[in-house]
Amino acid sequence: MNLIKNEISLILTLILLVSIGLIFWFSSSKTEDFGLNFFTEMLGVVVTVLIIDRLIRKREESKNIPQKLAVYEDVRLYTSRYISFWTTTFRETVPEPDPTSIKDFFSDNGMTKILSNLHMDAEPNVFPARKWWDWIIQNAKEFKDRGDKILDRHSNNLEPIVFGHIHQLTESTFNNFLLNINAIRQSDQATNFPRVKVLASYSMKPPQEDFDAILGLIDWCEKSYTILKKYNKSILKVSEYNPIKDKKMPPKSMIPELVLNQQIEAQEQHRQKK
Repeated sequence: MNLIKNEISLILTLILLVSIGLIFWFSSSKTEDFGLNFFTEMLGVVVTVLIIDRLIRKREESKNIPQKLAVYEDVRLYTSRYISFWTTTFRETVPEPDPTSIKDFFSDNGMTKILSNLHMDAEPNVFPARKWWDWIIQNAKEFKDRGDKILDRHSNNLEPIVFGHIHQLTESTFNNFLLNINAIRQSDQATNFPRVKVLASYSMKPPQEDFDAILGLIDWCEKSYTILKKYNKSILKVSEYNPIKDKKMPPKSMIPELVLNQQIEAQEQHRQKK
């Protein structure tokens, strides 16, 4: 956007200068020679800037296409994996239809429902079978490691805004909490603290900066796809968000109300003893 504004300003300036040359050329015999020379010089500048400079820039951009395609693919995979993990988690834990849009999903409205319903002792629908304790940590580590690799591998080619979005997610306090779930569990075991076994008990909710980052990456991927598909017709789009309205109730990994109430009561009794 800034590049377009700069080009428009440059073109308007050149038009103004050419017009000044024409005015001096035709306004008076005293300024005729000056005007002609000035007009000729400015016309040469226009040709150089608008034609030759653009040809050079287009050639340089073409040289960078392979790097841009590589950046796009890595960022697309990272973003798609992030979308896939959290939307699948929502569908396995929250007893409601999906939020109507990706913007509604990656917000307090969508993500906090996962935290309050996800039963950590349940098993996600993955193979081999495991508990959410392990599956959450595995994915949090993957988001951290993959993001760091992108920042390292493409540090010279990443647009600043994309670098900032990925850095936000890799260094997110929310993701760091997920990485430290086992430490909290070990502390609870050492002190015999009966913490309620939902994700909200082990993590803060994602900050708005995380939502802005993932939505920013989605937007960047969609725009980049439109630009890059003409260079490589086989590139893929970032994962699309398709909300599901009808699903099996209650979800497989939602904490049962009876279990939740028992754990809340046990936690309150433990606190009252102190």
